[in-house]
Amino acid sequence: MMKTLLPTEMLKLVRQPSTLFWGFLVVPLVSVLLKLVIEGFLVLRMGQRNSGDIDLFLSAARSLSVSGNSLGHLLFALGVASVFFLEYRYATWRLLVPRHSRSELYAAKLFVCLIWLVLGLLVVALGDMALNLLFSILKGQGGGTVLLSVGSFLSLLAAAGIALLELAVLASFVAVIVILFRSMIAAVLSAFLLAIGATLLQLYLGTDADRLPLPTYGAQALRDWLLAGGSPVSGVFGFAVLVGWLVILTGFGLGVFSRQQLAVE
Repeated sequence: MMKTLLPTEMLKLVRQPSTLFWGFLVVPLVSVLLKLVIEGFLVLRMGQRNSGDIDLFLSAARSLSVSGNSLGHLLFALGVASVFFLEYRYATWRLLVPRHSRSELYAAKLFVCLIWLVLGLLVVALGDMALNLLFSILKGQGGGTVLLSVGSFLSLLAAAGIALLELAVLASFVAVIVILFRSMIAAVLSAFLLAIGATLLQLYLGTDADRLPLPTYGAQALRDWLLAGGSPVSGVFGFAVLVGWLVILTGFGLGVFSRQQLAVE
């Protein structure tokens, strides 16, 4: 059944280009555009960008921290919420429920969201590498040497996994709110407030906030361990926090959805 559900859900989203763009693609594209503008300004204004060596994979790994951006969470939440809210808006759950199990319906929508989130991360990483190569070529020898190594590539893969895990938690959280309240606005605002609240807590509590089991802190602890030489213990704690949130939210969302009255939706 999933073989028919996934293409159907993908087609629904592709036929909503505004939702697809603003909800899943605008954040990666803006991230690449900002790098282009900043690096281009340095080249045009100062005549140079970076006289040192450029680690292509490591730079791309650092660019994937866009998954923790608060404004990015708002827009990603908009895309995920739209996917789940579509059936409530047009009262079409009653047409799907008799043909497919609740778990398949829930999984198909969540999986389609994750596919586009992965594509967004791919745009960020490839865009970063392409711009680094471009500016290195433009500057010639003065732009530094481009470095490629197996270790940096593994760091890139790990950074992609962290970013995807963080966005998977966001997608599961948004799905739960949409299902609970049957409201897209409630889901988007809740996701944004969770991200902003974590930022405000960190400003108020300082490093003490890092001990709180929030997804934002967990993802940052993992990134610090991977890219900034942070504590392995903090990294393990961050991984446990993210996995815990993902398992709990996914299980809770599926449980609520499985018992929800949809016959007249």
